[in-house]
Amino acid sequence: MPHSALITPGDDRSPVLIHVPHASRIIPLELRPDLLLTDIELAAELDEATDTATDDIAAAALHHTRLKPTTVVNTLSRLVIDPERFPDASEPANAFGRGAVYTRTCTGTPLRTEPYPRTTHLIDTYFRPYADAVTTAVDDRLHSCGRAVIIDLHSYPATPSSFEDPAAERPALCIGTDTVHTPEWLIDAVHGAFASLPEIGQIAENTPYAGTYVPLRHYGRDERVSSVMIELRRDIYLTDPRTPDDARVDQLGRALAVLIDAITAQVTADV
Repeated sequence: MPHSALITPGDDRSPVLIHVPHASRIIPLELRPDLLLTDIELAAELDEATDTATDDIAAAALHHTRLKPTTVVNTLSRLVIDPERFPDASEPANAFGRGAVYTRTCTGTPLRTEPYPRTTHLIDTYFRPYADAVTTAVDDRLHSCGRAVIIDLHSYPATPSSFEDPAAERPALCIGTDTVHTPEWLIDAVHGAFASLPEIGQIAENTPYAGTYVPLRHYGRDERVSSVMIELRRDIYLTDPRTPDDARVDQLGRALAVLIDAITAQVTADV
């Protein structure tokens, strides 16, 4: 079954996998009629929901790394499916219509009918094939390097969405962690790579977002898989919701490359 994961293999010696799940604005034409928004409303929703240019930041990093990582980019919008949610009732974001298949917009208005009758179809057609592809990419890193380190790359708007805590800190860089899969050295490596950038002032952990992506096959089961989430506040690199500042994208790409090289060095030393 086809999937929306665009996988670019890296160097066989690199344990790093950059995951870019929310950079796309693409919605298949056959799914558009199910979205209860005008074209203008949909454009505004995509502006708020899309991690614009995070794929560009990942691409910029590849020009500056010693060993190129594997990259996995979701080529479809998160409004199709969100690959970083649990695909069942255990997903907390279901409470506000933002589970694996969204039924509410960022402002809380209806996006799809509730209950949405095609949820299972979207999960089977898009979510599971994507998850399988990312799992295979992680397994490939484990096979080649004995370890896999996921950099889960995101961004977020300066203004909170309706479902977020308006009192939560919104630093220039949020580091998302997991108690099992994010070792302290990986957190320290993120701080070290990004702290010197003039655009990066405050760095905080797990605010306004917490956690990081690990494929379900490995989650809580395989400590050879490490992961850290990087959330960049969009105003530090976008001039408007759709337009990146190329110079800042390159600077962030260089910092990401420093992180990638530090991870590779750490894993090589451990192995």
